[in-house]
Amino acid sequence: MDMTVNRLPAPTWNWLRVNEGCLRSVPVPEEGSIETETPDTILYSYYNKEEKEFYTDIQGGVGADLDALLDQSNGGFHNWEIASGVKESAPVRLRFCYEAGKPVQNRIAIHACENSEITVIMDFRGEDAGSADTMQQNQPDFAAVQTRISAERGAKVHLVQIQKLPESFVFLNDVGTSCGGGAQIETIQIVLGGGETYMGMRTDLSAKASTLESKIGYLLDKKESLDMNYVAYHTGAKTTSRMDVSGVLRGESKKLFRGTIDFRNGSVGAKGDEKEDVLLFSEGVVNRTVPLILCEEEDVEGNHGATIGRLDEALLFYLASRGIEEQEIYEMMARARIDAICGEIPDEKTRELVQGYLA
Repeated sequence: MDMTVNRLPAPTWNWLRVNEGCLRSVPVPEEGSIETETPDTILYSYYNKEEKEFYTDIQGGVGADLDALLDQSNGGFHNWEIASGVKESAPVRLRFCYEAGKPVQNRIAIHACENSEITVIMDFRGEDAGSADTMQQNQPDFAAVQTRISAERGAKVHLVQIQKLPESFVFLNDVGTSCGGGAQIETIQIVLGGGETYMGMRTDLSAKASTLESKIGYLLDKKESLDMNYVAYHTGAKTTSRMDVSGVLRGESKKLFRGTIDFRNGSVGAKGDEKEDVLLFSEGVVNRTVPLILCEEEDVEGNHGATIGRLDEALLFYLASRGIEEQEIYEMMARARIDAICGEIPDEKTRELVQGYLA
């Protein structure tokens, strides 16, 4: 099917080509396999697609076309639930290893009951090249993941996603979250590879004092592209959202970030912040940033900002004068961006995984 993804909540001029992303002739994927590690305190269950009502009330950032595509698949819903009052420090680990020439999808649900705490870590990786058949047909490899998070009153959910896919892959990563009163959602997403990546997240901050903190890091090279759509939907009083994005563009890579803070009626005392820091290493890169604040409520605070540019010439001169080669300087600066976000991951094993990818 043809798909429209990552649609901007309030469209701007069409000639800017930032309102949405388009995918053509997307194959219907089969359900993929997942390697899992689940602590004893967390309940795992599986629902077939006819039992999806518990899941579909939460919207994601990629959009309804992805829902329609995955509804055609044979897959069900993997659900992890932590009981009220339980705070588990050991993470749920999910490993997705994608094969070339085999379009796959997975649907994940995370349910944190009242005053609980859960950490879920997802590792996306794949083969190094497309299959002979897909290369002959000039079709990329395809994978999609859809994650839904329900955090009840006072619950806290940590979601960590690490992506290291080959250039042959088109990858869709869709996240939707819903927060109860005082609930906290913290996400860390790091993109270190993939031909075309479409990421979207929508957080429904409908209950009083619910919060979102989202950190995104990316390191793109060659002709890789990253298309993002993040929406913090404030309807509850004194809700808080923060989006921090930091990345590096090299080669002929492209990146588009849409960040929307939407203050709706009833979000009295809400606060939203979004910030992006982009480092450009090559003449051929394309960077597009769309910070957007929508407002129906008077007593709110919204802030956005972006820093986009090259390495400071004075810094380059200083480091070169200390005997560091220019290429090494650029690699050091690129890695520092990812290291800063990697240090926020609440799991040593995952931090080591990212360092291994960078090496």
